[in-house]
Amino acid sequence: MPSPLPKRPTQRLIAREAGLSIGTVSMALRSDPRITAEVRRHVQEVASRMGYHPDPKLSSLMQHLRVAGNVEYRETLAYISTYASYDQWNWASHHDYYLGAAERALDLGYHIDIFHLGEPGMTTERMSRLLVARGIRGLLLGGSIRTGATLDMHWRHFVAIAFDYSLVSPNVHRATSNYYLEMASVLRRLEAEGCRRIGLNANSSDDIKVLGLWHAAYLLYQEQLPCARRIPINSSPDGKGSLVAWAGRHRPDAIISAGCCDFPRDYAAATGGEAPAGIRYVNMNIAYADQRSRGVDKLSHKVGRLACEHLVARLQRNESGLPTDPEISAIEGTWVEDFGAWKAGHETWRKAALHKVARPAAYRPAEHEDKAT
Repeated sequence: MPSPLPKRPTQRLIAREAGLSIGTVSMALRSDPRITAEVRRHVQEVASRMGYHPDPKLSSLMQHLRVAGNVEYRETLAYISTYASYDQWNWASHHDYYLGAAERALDLGYHIDIFHLGEPGMTTERMSRLLVARGIRGLLLGGSIRTGATLDMHWRHFVAIAFDYSLVSPNVHRATSNYYLEMASVLRRLEAEGCRRIGLNANSSDDIKVLGLWHAAYLLYQEQLPCARRIPINSSPDGKGSLVAWAGRHRPDAIISAGCCDFPRDYAAATGGEAPAGIRYVNMNIAYADQRSRGVDKLSHKVGRLACEHLVARLQRNESGLPTDPEISAIEGTWVEDFGAWKAGHETWRKAALHKVARPAAYRPAEHEDKAT
């Protein structure tokens, strides 16, 4: 007769073995920051020795109950902006990264404060000391205004996730849009609609910030075309250069705008007249367009949520310092056919999100600098 299976260790048995309460053991196994690192290590060592593994169904249920109910405050996270103030970027499309992350943080029992590296007198040294004094471990790094950006913080104290690729050094975990697949998808769509001369008008500064992924997908597409159908990329630092001459010379039947630019708007601003009729206009970020264009909803709020979830998971595993194997998590945006419907839906979500997270309160660095180490 086979011997009975050994009894599955429970948190109650672990608590008895560790000499602690069940509540303390439960929080320690989740790497809850309210439990000291020493106690967390002790509990996790005892659990490992006893062969404990959490029940995935029970864990899923408890997570649902924690999120669905009133989640108590756990910890403050930081959103690091390269601007001087909130009002300088709260209108931009990448503001949705922050809003999505701030919404998700509240669901998980966390709160996000905004810190501005661009404010007068702020340095990375001062910022590092300020965050340490505040006890803030988790950082969400907003995109940089400049290309080739670097950030020299006291990384041993922090876990960080950056948005997109504008931060060149250090190499940290990232949450981003899938720029390459988005461009490839748009090109396939236009081709299927019968477009035979598809042009790309790109903001070269923004293209650099996304590792040239728009550029790469477009060039690969062009290489597969007969020479007579190939159109060179119209690229300029602001996406507004040579619009009239380029369109007149190459006669595209579709124009894709990539980066912080929009061909119909920029053409009208440059000439005082309407952009040419009979051309299908697409924007790789529909937030920069208007009713004359279709395009891609980059789902930036979902990228923000994803970044927050990854950051919280790493904090709960008690990670710190720069990663040895940085990971990239990417979300592919969705196609927008009707700009008006998208705009109305986006504004409704944005108002609700702003109401939920409230306008970020101003912080006063001087209050904490005397505690900084």
